[in-house]
Amino acid sequence: MGTKHKILEDFYDDWFMLIAIQSNQEDYALAYALNSMLKTQFKRTKNDIEINENLSIAMFEWFDEKTDSNWSLFPNSTFGQGDINMTGLFKDMPSTAKQHLVPEHSKVDYFIKIDQEVADTLVKSIQEIPSVMTAYMVDCDKLNSKNNLIF
Repeated sequence: MGTKHKILEDFYDDWFMLIAIQSNQEDYALAYALNSMLKTQFKRTKNDIEINENLSIAMFEWFDEKTDSNWSLFPNSTFGQGDINMTGLFKDMPSTAKQHLVPEHSKVDYFIKIDQEVADTLVKSIQEIPSVMTAYMVDCDKLNSKNNLIF
């Protein structure tokens, strides 16, 4: 007979800091710019993160050994199967729609998720990257879609 183990919410820590970035760069170019400016070492993960059966996102990760923290860079939006009912000539064609991980911040292009507290100067350094239009901290406690960012 098997044993069931339950994880109590007291032991599950879902706290993290989230930095929103608006940039028109491709994800690999933004990761390179961040690595150059911040001296980080973001690298593309071998596998994309699957959100559901029709939705996956590219992920760049870095483990900061100095602070013992994980950093993740990922896009806020991707194209996935849509719920659009087509009629006419293209009714049998699959439809795609832009879907957001954090719908309440649909204007944000990328997020950096950090599992450790960081200095405010980090956001200022990100804003100095020429291809970054803006960067700011997001209050994670006010996010309705916080569970989308637990991966």
